[in-house]
Amino acid sequence: MGRIKKGILGGFSGKVGSVVGASWKGIDYMRGLPRKSEKGPSVAQLAQQNKMALLRGFLLGLDNIIETRFQNIEKYTPMNDALSYNMLNSIEGVYPEQNLNLTQLLFSKGVLMSAWSPMAVSTVSNAIDFSWENGNFSPMCAADDEVTLVVYNPTKNLFCKLENGGLRSDKFSRLIVPKKFKGHQVHCYMSFYSKNRKIASTNEYLGVVEVI
Repeated sequence: MGRIKKGILGGFSGKVGSVVGASWKGIDYMRGLPRKSEKGPSVAQLAQQNKMALLRGFLLGLDNIIETRFQNIEKYTPMNDALSYNMLNSIEGVYPEQNLNLTQLLFSKGVLMSAWSPMAVSTVSNAIDFSWENGNFSPMCAADDEVTLVVYNPTKNLFCKLENGGLRSDKFSRLIVPKKFKGHQVHCYMSFYSKNRKIASTNEYLGVVEVI
């Protein structure tokens, strides 16, 4: 309800019908109420919304790794930085046929060195064996860097993770996966995290492996 301040000829404050009265620096004025837009979202907006929907739930399966190891962007929170990065780099196709490109997925990002010649194979039932080579050790490639292993099963839409799977110097680590993964093809990733929990490497995609 509007309120008349100075009699019938004065200004008023509040809403009367589709008009709002107000005062600014002693000047009385009226303005119409804003109209709701009848236009729907644009294709670009729908594409962006779809990208977010594809990624947000997916990345939550890796939230504990992302929160500590998605580094060197620091615009928002690590999860939001990972979401922003992967929306730009890990989605392929044109809306509405957009898909997540798992070969480009990053959940760990940092300046620690990666491994040489990393490999992932399944030679033991319900297990994935990861191996790699080492060069000379250094502060950015230390013998006691901890290896992180991640496997994603698209059939089950499940992750299997091992955050401390041994040391860089070991050159080998095994990830035991659920029995229901048997016969399924899984995507394999590996990264390193410094012993002092401060520096991470950018994760590497090692390809698709069929679990025996």
